[in-house]
Amino acid sequence: LVTCAVDLSGRPFFVWKVPLPKAKIGTFDTELCEVFFEGFVRGAQCNLHVRLHEGENLHHIVEISFKALARALREATEIDPRVK
Repeated sequence: LVTCAVDLSGRPFFVWKVPLPKAKIGTFDTELCEVFFEGFVRGAQCNLHVRLHEGENLHHIVEISFKALARALREATEIDPRVK
């Protein structure tokens, strides 16, 4: 279980609370996950918080971290039908 909160505010700030061991998934270094998310924050000029709540399988934790970002971005960019 990973939660991801994003604010497309134009002010970059990054919090990474996903403790990953220095390991490889195939040939992928898990240390690159945090590097990717931080680079994304700088490039997108957004505020991003990523937090692991539950999970032990390294592959699934990495996978759901990216999926959580995708879902947060989709929600942050949807047009609110209540706003005219």
